[in-house]
Parts: sequence; C-alpha cells; structure tokens
Amino acid sequence: MINLTKGKTAWLQSGALLAATLLFNTHARADAMQDCLLRKLDSGAEDATAREMRAACRAELAPGTAPLSSAATSTAPLSAAPVSAARERVQRQRSTEWSPYVLSAHKQNYILMYSHADEQNPIYTTSGDKELAENEEVKFQVSFKFPLTQNDLFVKDDAVHFGFTLKSFWQLYNDDVSAPFRETNYNPELFYTMPLNLDLNGADTALRFGAEHESNGRTQLLSRSWNRVYAQMFYAKDNYIVSLRPWYRIPEDDKDSPTDADGDDNPDIDDYMGYFELNGALQYKNFEFTSLIRNNLRSENHGAFELGVSFPLWGRLRGYAQYFNGYGESLVDYDHKMERIGVGVLLTDLL
Repeated sequence: MINLTKGKTAWLQSGALLAATLLFNTHARADAMQDCLLRKLDSGAEDATAREMRAACRAELAPGTAPLSSAATSTAPLSAAPVSAARERVQRQRSTEWSPYVLSAHKQNYILMYSHADEQNPIYTTSGDKELAENEEVKFQVSFKFPLTQNDLFVKDDAVHFGFTLKSFWQLYNDDVSAPFRETNYNPELFYTMPLNLDLNGADTALRFGAEHESNGRTQLLSRSWNRVYAQMFYAKDNYIVSLRPWYRIPEDDKDSPTDADGDDNPDIDDYMGYFELNGALQYKNFEFTSLIRNNLRSENHGAFELGVSFPLWGRLRGYAQYFNGYGESLVDYDHKMERIGVGVLLTDLL
C-alpha cells in the first residue's frame, strides 16, 4: 500500500529508518517465527497442521494495529479457525498492509504474452474508422488495492479499501497498424469487507459491499462505461474459495444522439454482461485453478466463463494459461461473443 506523507522530511525519516533497521528486522522476524513455531510444537497441539501453525504465528507477529486485510475474490477478513488457504493469505497481507513501500494485489496480476481469439473485434480509430485486427495479441491485467481505514469500524477486523484494476489488449504482433492497444479498461472501486461468524461446516466466511466504475476511457462513438453497486459473499475452506457477486447497474439517461458526450454509452450492457459473477479458486499441490461465470438469466441467454491454471516457474513468477468463452471480455466487446486461449506469466495468484 502507498501512504502519502505530509512532506519531504517524513519521507527522508522513513527511508533512514528503513535503511537502519532492515537487516536487524529481517533476522528478528525469522528468529521470532522460529521461536513461535517451536512454542506451538511444545504446546501439545498435535492435531494442528503445519499450515495452521504458520498462520497462527503470522497472526501473532503481525502489527497489532492493522486490520485483517481483504484482497480480490480470495481475500477478505475471515472468521475464526480452522485456517483456510484464503485466511493464510489474508494474514500474510496483514503484516505488510500499512507499509508505505508495498502495494497489495487485488485481483490477479498477469501477462498473457500470446493469446489467440476467434472472431476478433476490429480496431476502432478515434474517428470511428475500423482497422483490421489480428487474432493474436497480448492481454495483461494489473490490479492493486490499499486500505482506507486502520481501526475496526463496525465489527472486529472489518475494513474499507480502494481498489484499481487495469485490463488491456495489445496488438503487439500487428505491424501493419503499428501494434496499437486495441482496448484498455479502467476499473476503480471502493469496498467494505466484514467477517461473518457463520457456522457453515467450519468454513471462513465474509461479506463485501462495493461500488465501482468501469470505462474504456474513450470518447463518443467508442466510449463504453457503466457504474455498479454490488454485494459479495465469500466461502473459504481448506484449499479452496468460492464467491458470489450479484450487482445492480446504476441507470443513466438515454442519449439523444450517438455522438452526445452525456448519456448511456451502452444501454443494453446488462443483456450481455448479466447480473452476477461466480468466482472460484482451488489449490492442488503446486497448481492453482480459477474459474469465473457470468450470466444474464434470460431466455435469450448470454454470459461468459473463464478458466485459468497457474503453476510455478522460477522465483515469484508462475506460468499461467487462460481460456475465455462468451461476451464481455472487454467493454468494447460487451456485445461481441468470442473464444480466446492464452499463455504467459502470473505475478499474483488468488490463494
């Protein structure tokens, strides 16, 4: 997360403090974690797993003033033990959430260096003219969040966050038209997350309420945007998490003319993007599988589904493969059905 300081002096003081204590803190944290794990082993909790003991120690060693974090579909302030993979990620993020030198992942961050789509939409110029788009392109997503509240607001471990996600489609291999970015979507959102103490088969549960804007940042004939409010329910246990996110689109006035700057750019977007999103993630050994489903729940059925799998490469990098089929992969494609498969690298997973 990025904290704005009040002046240059604060930045210099923070930098000096970090430089002076970095080496000590690194060893201290390692020693503290080792001591904590030994205490857990000596305590006689023989039925506790290694994951549960590590998560418990991270919670003990995390800064006491930081609220339990929420991140993407897999991260939300969750209820008490047992420790799920989602809770373990929450506790890892909690230890750095208020650092001015760290940005926390919100949704997945990835680059599909090669993707192939059938029935690719054309490239639209600023004048509205169409240029031929190649089926091969680069797709990438950058997504982060940071907390806006530090203390519990209404219940223990709740929090308010600001999130931002950018998704872009780059015609890198299309030299005929100077390799332009075919489409880029910008998605800021504000959301509140609270833990739920529900007795649902020993699972971690949480509830989120949010408001978001999504736009492709273009003008008049090429402009696509909408505003939504949503609720999201999380259910996490062991090595998997599922979330359901229904939404309500905030209505806009109709346009008198397609060239008007004001008014609804895409009045029928609900017909294609639907009214809810169902997300899931599953860890299996060194692999993580993800899924997304949208649907309009109408007789003239439109929707989409997306499948992903990630696997270790080296360091923090993970290999990533993604398959998409349906409507609304991007805003300019909201009423255009396509099928895409891509491969690349992933920087942040969901669990």
